Amino acid sequence: MSSRGEQRDFRELLAQELRLPEAQLGLDRAALYLAGDACPSLDPQQYLAQLDALATQVREMAGPAAEPEALARALHHLLFDTLGFSGNPSDYYNPDNSYLHRVLDTKVGIPIALSVLYLELARRLGVACQGVGLPGHFLVNVTPLGLYLDPFHGGQLLSAGDCRRLLGDMFGPSLPWQDEFLAPYAKRDIIFRMLNNLKQIFLGRQDYPRAASTLEQMTLANPGAPSPYKELGWCRLRMEQPRLALECLQRYLQLDPAAGDAGLIRRQVQALQAALGQGN
Repeated sequence: MSSRGEQRDFRELLAQELRLPEAQLGLDRAALYLAGDACPSLDPQQYLAQLDALATQVREMAGPAAEPEALARALHHLLFDTLGFSGNPSDYYNPDNSYLHRVLDTKVGIPIALSVLYLELARRLGVACQGVGLPGHFLVNVTPLGLYLDPFHGGQLLSAGDCRRLLGDMFGPSLPWQDEFLAPYAKRDIIFRMLNNLKQIFLGRQDYPRAASTLEQMTLANPGAPSPYKELGWCRLRMEQPRLALECLQRYLQLDPAAGDAGLIRRQVQALQAALGQGN
């Protein structure tokens, strides 16, 4: 394994990718760079080539003159019937389920990572698809089929009504249906949501260094979002890094000075400034 100094700077690669316009941003590349922050020996080209090979296999199955609908059905057959990609309910909160390269290795993952796999293969095939971020569950809108694909449940195809019933089963009357739930996600929003899932896992494990690293990535995906800075500040406090914590909490207040907890955060900032000898 190469030394740390010889390894790629995945954080910078992710930042560069996220600065690209939406049409040029590579969701596959961004997802792999995201994973590289935790897996520094990762070779993105190996997995990009694997995606290329899978797309080629689909084209060969469907035939050279296949229309988008036939390609979509061939892709569905390859991923879910032949290769057996599916969700991992027995070990849902394993971080590997969120990393695209590990999903390719293990053929299991959480809904959003499996959706990224499908979206990127569909893009290679010229099949129009969009990611759809329902609360608590991620789907793919497969335009040529006029249906929504649930990759976590073996590629189950859903109508808009099925999506509504799915959400009702998950949340009941506590979350009324809104048609906006079926709006397509931008690529940066997909990356942000992938990172948010990982952050929740690491916070749940009280793994504050990995949570902090993930939150730093979230600030790259959405620099204007206040909450990652607040959570990053709390992680830095847990890690006994008061100066970094202070910077994060101050940034949170800059982005959302009227936040509901602004008074509490200002008192924390003042306490940190006093402890660091900075005054008010």
